Amino acid sequence: QEPDFFKGQDLDMEVPIFLEESVNGITKTIEFLVPVFDGRQTKQIKKSLKVKIPQGITDGERIRLKGQGAPSQGAANSQKQLNGDLFLHIRLVPHPLFDVQGINLLLTVPVTPWEAALGTKIEVPTLNGKISLNIPAQSQSGKKLRIKGKGLKSKSAQGDLLATIKIDIPPSTTSET
Repeated sequence: QEPDFFKGQDLDMEVPIFLEESVNGITKTIEFLVPVFDGRQTKQIKKSLKVKIPQGITDGERIRLKGQGAPSQGAANSQKQLNGDLFLHIRLVPHPLFDVQGINLLLTVPVTPWEAALGTKIEVPTLNGKISLNIPAQSQSGKKLRIKGKGLKSKSAQGDLLATIKIDIPPSTTSET
């Protein structure tokens, strides 16, 4: 018995995105090759699509674009021929300042020994601008400070920014002769 329909090959591709694009969502133009059989040989046809990458997408998630894969190579007289699907595999590009842990962002904050001992306010970056962070007196190297709501946003939750204090001893500025 003949199948009800012939479906084309599904295609997979990786799509790198920046953290900032994940936070806000973005429309990206992607280009890919689709294998098309012309009866004698398979040719690669270049396709281009504008794809909406949703806000809050994370590393490893998949987006399915139905019918954007290879065309069916089934019986030519069949009425039910379907293209395969295109699966986009999202890869977050490593960020120069932030590490990602789930939907939380991790940031190392260097402070001098006297700032850690006495406490201070410093400016720290977030994905949507700088904020003022209060470093409490007697802070130790490795102490984590949570800044609520400044991480990544998923479909169901808002992540935090976890700032880890690192005590930096500045180089000596005096020279002895």
